[in-house]
Amino acid sequence: MKKYLYSGALALAAILTLSACAKPKLDAKLSVNDIVYMSGSDLKLKDDQTLVEVSFKLENTSEDMENELKTSAKQFYLKDKDGKKVTASKLDKGDLPTLFNKNKNVEDATDDFGKLEADDYKTVSLFFEVNNNESYKLYFESKDEKTEGQTVSTSLKDFDGKTTTNVKKAIDAYFNAVLLGGESKDYSKFVSNDLDKAKGELNQYFSDSLQYSYNETDHIKPTGDEIPKVFGWTQTSNRERGSYSVDNIFVTKDKTEFNIDMSTISMRAADDAYVANHPRLIDDLKNYLQSNGANAGNRDQLTRQYCMETYLPNSIKKVSPSVAKTDETNIFKGCSVELTKKDDKWDFSDKDG
Repeated sequence: MKKYLYSGALALAAILTLSACAKPKLDAKLSVNDIVYMSGSDLKLKDDQTLVEVSFKLENTSEDMENELKTSAKQFYLKDKDGKKVTASKLDKGDLPTLFNKNKNVEDATDDFGKLEADDYKTVSLFFEVNNNESYKLYFESKDEKTEGQTVSTSLKDFDGKTTTNVKKAIDAYFNAVLLGGESKDYSKFVSNDLDKAKGELNQYFSDSLQYSYNETDHIKPTGDEIPKVFGWTQTSNRERGSYSVDNIFVTKDKTEFNIDMSTISMRAADDAYVANHPRLIDDLKNYLQSNGANAGNRDQLTRQYCMETYLPNSIKKVSPSVAKTDETNIFKGCSVELTKKDDKWDFSDKDG
C-alpha cells in the first residue's frame, strides 16, 4: 500500500512540475487578405518563379493586456508542402517597375513592426519569391519569451502560381487570333471575348478609321473590296514580319496590367514584301485608286492608317512616343495595357467599351 501511495505522489509531483514549466499558448490568428502576382524580366527570378505580394492580418487574440507580441518581417514566412521555408524577398523596392509599386506600404524584409497589443491587429504586406508549381501556407512565429517558437498559420487561399503565365497566354491568344488574324489555339480557354464578334468589330473599326481619315481631304476614299484586302495584308505582314513583347505583368483579383513593346509593319513595307506573291491583289488596289484619280501621294496618305496601332485594344493607356515612326516600321514602347477578368478569363475591351 505504501508503495502505491509513493508512486502516486511521484506521478502527481511530475504533473505539477510539467504544468508549472509548460509555456502558455500563443493567442494569435493569421489571415490572408489579398495576393498580387508579378513577373518581369528585371526581377531576376528563375523561369518557374513568380513574385507575389501577400497582404495579411495578424490578430493578438489574448484577453490579457500584458500579453503583447513582438512583430517583424522576419517572423512571417511561407512553407511549401515539403516544409521548405520561404522568407520575405530582400529585393530593393526602388528597382521595381512602376506597375509593381501600386501598394506603397509593402514592408522591407528587415523591418521591425513593433509590438502588437492584446485584442488588437496589424495589417502587413510583404513580397515573396515563390515557385509556380507549389502550394504554400503563411506562418507567424513568436519571438516572445513566453511563447517563443510557437506558430500560427493559414493557407494562401486560391493561390495559383501560374497566374502571370496564363495572362501571357491570353495576350498571345488574342493578338494571334484577332489582331494578327492567325490561329485561335487556346483562345476560348483564356479570353472571354467572343472570337467572331471580336474579329468583326476589329474589321469594322479598321474600315471606319480608314474612311474617317479621308473625310477632311480631297483624296479618293477606298470602298468595296479594297479595305478588307488591305486589312488582310496588314495582318499577314505584321504576323510574319512584325513583333511584340510583353513584360512586367501585374495581376490582382480581377484585373491585370502589363507593359508591351511592339514593332509593326507599315503598309508601304507590306506592299514591298507582297508585291511578288500577290501582284494581282496589289494591282487591283492600284487600278482602283488610279481610275478614281488617286496618285502616289494619295497612297502615302492611305498607308498612314494601315498600322497595328489602328486596331489596338482601347485599353492602351500610354504610348510613348505619341507618334510612331511610319516609314517602314511602327515602334511602340512603354505601352501600358489593362484588362479585366470576366468568367475567370481575360476580357479585351472593344473600341466602344
